[in-house]
Amino acid sequence: MADEPARRAAARAPPADRRDADQSLPLSPPQKNNLAQNKQGPPGSGKGTQSPAIKAEHCLCHLATGDLLRAAVAAGSELGLKARAAMDGGALVSDALVVGLIGEALERPECARGFVLVR
Repeated sequence: MADEPARRAAARAPPADRRDADQSLPLSPPQKNNLAQNKQGPPGSGKGTQSPAIKAEHCLCHLATGDLLRAAVAAGSELGLKARAAMDGGALVSDALVVGLIGEALERPECARGFVLVR
């Protein structure tokens, strides 16, 4: 089993298409300049207390799903009307609607550097 260390090293090496053309070093993964923080927990656990500090320290956008839902309903947007129908019927707002609201919010310029999501 003298070949075992060499076999293990070869198995860990990235495939040829992930290597730099000039060297046999692996390509580095793409770098992103934005940051995402997800805070979740029961009411009163400190999510709302911690988020503004994190937002200020890293110049991030603050997204709270409850605030997003209330704003969409108040604005009468398409997603807001669907959310209102669910809430008025006593049902939970679907994940698809909440993800849609988050997606719309992430397109705002102030969210370009990253965001803190509070659920």
